[in-house]
Amino acid sequence: MRRTHLLIVNYAMDEKHQVFSHQVEVVNNLSKYFDQISVLTGQIGNYSVPENVKVISYQWIEGKRIISLIKFYKVFLNAILRNKFTSVFSHMTSVQSTLIAPITKIIRLRHFLWYAHTSNNFYLRTSSLLLDGIITSTPGSCPISGKKVYPIGQAIDSKKFSKKDNFKGPISRLIHIGRFDPAKKIDVIIETARKLKSNNSKITLEIIGSPSSKKYENFSKAIKNDVIEDTKNGWLKFTPSISRESIPDTIKTYDCFLHSFEGSLDKALVEATLSGIPVLTINSEYRKIFGNWDLSNPGSNPTLEQEGQLLLKLNDQIIMKEINRRYCIAIAEHELVGWINRLVGILKGQAKV
Repeated sequence: MRRTHLLIVNYAMDEKHQVFSHQVEVVNNLSKYFDQISVLTGQIGNYSVPENVKVISYQWIEGKRIISLIKFYKVFLNAILRNKFTSVFSHMTSVQSTLIAPITKIIRLRHFLWYAHTSNNFYLRTSSLLLDGIITSTPGSCPISGKKVYPIGQAIDSKKFSKKDNFKGPISRLIHIGRFDPAKKIDVIIETARKLKSNNSKITLEIIGSPSSKKYENFSKAIKNDVIEDTKNGWLKFTPSISRESIPDTIKTYDCFLHSFEGSLDKALVEATLSGIPVLTINSEYRKIFGNWDLSNPGSNPTLEQEGQLLLKLNDQIIMKEINRRYCIAIAEHELVGWINRLVGILKGQAKV
């Protein structure tokens, strides 16, 4: 039987990374299904991998794309010349994928890109012509469609994000966890919480997260300066990003997860759903799968504030029933084990793309 050797291209092998910490988890889970895995990564931090995994850094430098791409290309060519890979998995690396796609196409090396973003950029459009497949979370989380696009859900470990035993209202402690970036619409989240608070004085909101890069630090400062009085009054709190290991236990201490990102299916929403707390969001991909809190009119499209008002009017029994329904969907479609199995099937050519 032919030995299987998977080449993974990702951004970081660092369990403490704010954005890419989960990439270590993906590598470790895939290692169970391949004889050998080589990882070309842009950044190296703290990580632990099995013996059949080799990690090589191509030293990606933020803001210096040309130099970084040249370094990456050299590392990639060296890896291709020294090894016989059975497939390539570009994990959230559309730029790097575009650069190597012509080579993988010429040498007939199966090459797949994970892309879960609504932006239809040049790199995606170009690489999609040469790739064997584009793997994404949901059909609406990828701007292109067709036989090459394969939606396989999100990858959330339900052993880490375990469900709360029960729900008990009233809802007062709201939480948002995520990058403090413009796309997350933190201002909308704060304004929605403020409006909900006008009808329920006990409502508080904690926002946990930091800017993903230096270019968003001024945005973060501007938002915080605009709501100084709210933070002084004590109902609004900002907390820097916390370790990924801390997120599951942190989420479960709150009553509701508040979210306003409108693009692809945000995995934070699925994590909150698996944790067993109500989720308030206007994310269309989430609503397509899980619905909204207008339970008597599932086809409606309420605003974030309207969604919150609807939730606050429901009794504990109805909320718990809806939490359980959504939890079952999350387990079936977005749990890590199933996600890995679907991904492995594609990478090994056992699933039709």
